[in-house]
Amino acid sequence: MVVGSLAGIAVLYELVALANGGRLEAQLHSPTDVMIGAACLFVFGWGLALVAAPVARWFGLFIVAGAAAAGAIAASGSQRDFAAPLFCVGLAAALVVFASFRGERQTRRARLI
Repeated sequence: MVVGSLAGIAVLYELVALANGGRLEAQLHSPTDVMIGAACLFVFGWGLALVAAPVARWFGLFIVAGAAAAGAIAASGSQRDFAAPLFCVGLAAALVVFASFRGERQTRRARLI
């Protein structure tokens, strides 16, 4: 749980700092790269949610908050091209949180049998 929180806060801080400083294009290169990152987050996060549900849950929650904040900053500023991909990162992280609750329920059921 602590590891997921620390990793999620690091991603949250980095996304918001890049968006606030106007450096999204310099660091992330293109909106397509952000979409590829969202897909990777979804795939690897889903696997993490099945193996370590509390870690994935806190990791995903902080990424949802960071991606939403960075997307809002990007949408209101001069980096409008990155707003939709950043919201997709938030959606992917929300799906990881959903998977962590689902994975934890399956683990409990397996232990009871």
